[in-house]
Amino acid sequence: MDMESFLREPYITNYIGVINSYLDRAVSDYFPMLREMSRYAIRGGGKRIRPLLAVLSCEAVGGDPKLAIPVAVAYELAHTAALIQDDVLDRSPKRRGKPSVWKLYSLGEAILLSDLFLFEIYGVLAEYENLNLPPKRLYRLLRLIRESAKNAAWGELLDLELAKRSDVTVEDYLEMIRFKTGSLLAAPAAAGAIVAGASESRVQALYLFAERIGMAYQIQDDILDIVGSEEEIGKPIFLDLKAGKKSIVLIHALKNATGDERRFLEGIMFKNLRKRDVERVRRIIDRLGSVVYARELSLKLAEEGRRYLRLLKPSMARDALLKLSYVAVNRYA
Repeated sequence: MDMESFLREPYITNYIGVINSYLDRAVSDYFPMLREMSRYAIRGGGKRIRPLLAVLSCEAVGGDPKLAIPVAVAYELAHTAALIQDDVLDRSPKRRGKPSVWKLYSLGEAILLSDLFLFEIYGVLAEYENLNLPPKRLYRLLRLIRESAKNAAWGELLDLELAKRSDVTVEDYLEMIRFKTGSLLAAPAAAGAIVAGASESRVQALYLFAERIGMAYQIQDDILDIVGSEEEIGKPIFLDLKAGKKSIVLIHALKNATGDERRFLEGIMFKNLRKRDVERVRRIIDRLGSVVYARELSLKLAEEGRRYLRLLKPSMARDALLKLSYVAVNRYA
């Protein structure tokens, strides 16, 4: 099964429909220009992985999935804001095959919209007043959102800092993606369990499950940046290399390359690549087995994550989480 097939399953489609309707409602009272920009951003073809993690995790621990919808939408707004900012930082002109927000509008408007989405989270979470969520759980959600934002910001900063270094290790990279990507999948999964009133062991199990899946997902994304095509991923390729970022593929290649190969790889960072440069990079990483190494690491992390689901009782929601873990990691394998 691939991601598209998973998202078309009636059980999943129903949840996505509810999430999309709620997202549309959240921005419906914006001024016309803001509403247009907001809907362009949130209707940009996202898979809704983060809100699905929240809703499915809530149901998997025996909770009413309706309780998870507000926090699910809150995390999707945060994710959309982060993508807008990522595209600004990377000056990426495309996102999912369409012009990125800053490219279609402007840098200033993109930054304003991302800020607005972050503040909209408060409005969405205020819906819990109508759902009679115990205040203790709401306060815990607020602390979790703050913690995940702090972790993601630290991960992004680490990513930028590692780009300046030539001695980046696999351990450095794994720490960076644990904060940058892992935390932003882990938090919504934990949030779903929190609103359901799950035990601490189950909240932690779902957090660690989603964290590992997020890390595995990021590795697959890094792989695709090098071996994929613009048509396949919906944005330009080799963005990481042009930005000097140390993906796991590049870290492995730099460690195992010959002197000439290493000098070549280091010499093309922060530059626009010619076709022959792209071809040579791919030949080098193919010879060194860097993509194979990265894929094996991704699959290992995903399997680590799945073990945490054993703490949950069998259910349709747990099965869906398991399926999601496979399609998220194997999407381009």
